[in-house]
Amino acid sequence: MKRLLTLGGLLGLFLFATGSAGAEESTAAPDTSWMRLGTMENGVLVVDRNLVVDAALEHNEMLAASSAMLDAADAEVLGAMRGFLPQIQLGEYFMRSDDALNVFGFKLQNRGVTPMDFGITPTGFESHLINDPGEQNNFITRVQLLQPIFNGGMGIYGKQAANAMGRAAGFEHTRAKETIRFHAIQAFEGLTLATAYEGVMEAAVTSAEGHVRQARSMVDNEMATEADFLQAKVYLSTLQQQLIEIRNLMAVAGENIKLLTAVDVSFPLATNSTPALEANDLLTPNFADYLDLDAIQYRSDLQAQREKAVAAGKMVGVATGSVLPHINLSVQKDWYDLENLFGSNSNSWTLGVYATMGFGIQNVGEIKKAKAQRRAADYMVDFETRKARVQATEALLGAKAAHEKVLVAREAVDAARTGLKIVSNQYREGLASMVNLLDTQAYATQAEGNLVQALHDFSVGLANLEFAGAVKPTNAADNNQATTAPLGQ
Repeated sequence: MKRLLTLGGLLGLFLFATGSAGAEESTAAPDTSWMRLGTMENGVLVVDRNLVVDAALEHNEMLAASSAMLDAADAEVLGAMRGFLPQIQLGEYFMRSDDALNVFGFKLQNRGVTPMDFGITPTGFESHLINDPGEQNNFITRVQLLQPIFNGGMGIYGKQAANAMGRAAGFEHTRAKETIRFHAIQAFEGLTLATAYEGVMEAAVTSAEGHVRQARSMVDNEMATEADFLQAKVYLSTLQQQLIEIRNLMAVAGENIKLLTAVDVSFPLATNSTPALEANDLLTPNFADYLDLDAIQYRSDLQAQREKAVAAGKMVGVATGSVLPHINLSVQKDWYDLENLFGSNSNSWTLGVYATMGFGIQNVGEIKKAKAQRRAADYMVDFETRKARVQATEALLGAKAAHEKVLVAREAVDAARTGLKIVSNQYREGLASMVNLLDTQAYATQAEGNLVQALHDFSVGLANLEFAGAVKPTNAADNNQATTAPLGQ
């Protein structure tokens, strides 16, 4: 007997890029966070697609971390103003020395020098008073203002580089939102797919149970052999095992939704959406409206890459500025006291303008390194742009193929249902064997499974078109309709 469904393939749908993780057991009492996902019905949390997406965008920890990194980048932009604005330093210094020059200097700073400090006394000259003055304290309170005047362009280039990296962080945060949104749609559609598979398998189990009863009746009436009954029971057991696996996958899909939305509840999850099964409820998209290769360059992650290249170019200016003259202004005010902390026995001020310039082999290395990093950033922009075009084209081709598979799968379902009805009638009349009946049933179940899989692939394919940058995100894709305008319009 052929295996009816490729359950390993179904499992792969739930292991999307962020990774699938089982929810940890929680000992805390359930909170009301589940209310942001949907409504409770008979002990099952029925989630809504738009609510799942909104909850993921608002509560996902990875997105919160991305927001924190954006704040850090904004702080770097603010800090880059240090190349233009004055810096104020406050200091309090304590010194104690018996060095003759230092002790004399302490007294001089405090405006306390007397003839005795030179060894001159009423009785004559005493050299030990100046050469061996003993220990002396000195307290200095200092306020200093440092103002850059010219730093070889390091300030302006550094600020421009920081601005570019700040813009890059903004684009990366936007891309993080787009990624979380896509993963939330994947998780929701995965749960919808598992639910649809469950429906297919439940119907198949019900049909198989009917085959068992029919075979038992025909064996009792000596119209079939015991082998027919045993084959029907084995077939039923196989379907029941697959149903158990599918229900486990439903639970895994629910855990992924909880992970993305930061909802920690013990309720089982279900969706309020089922794949469209009727012939006219899936509109044929105009795929030509989806792909705009020129507009893909405005995808947020590509814009972030370009801003990083801009920053790398500015860093060449920073490295070059390190070998140019630097001119800085310093204004300093000091208060001195020989005995008291924060004392002000005397005070002084100092104004200075300093011009410095240095050059060494390390500067040559830094300049060459910055230029190489700029070239690398430019190459990455070119590669990532071409890669994005390939991704968008691949997403479009995948969506087209999924749509075509839906049409083919529907025809297969119609043919399988008709064929099953015919073979069922033939078995009752003794014109077909149980093997024929079970094979036909298996093909019918496979056809039903292929259809819900194709519908899932098509729904996710439309979301992937948005994520690949081929279209702007709208709610049109939620209804499997291709009414979204191309990106850039």
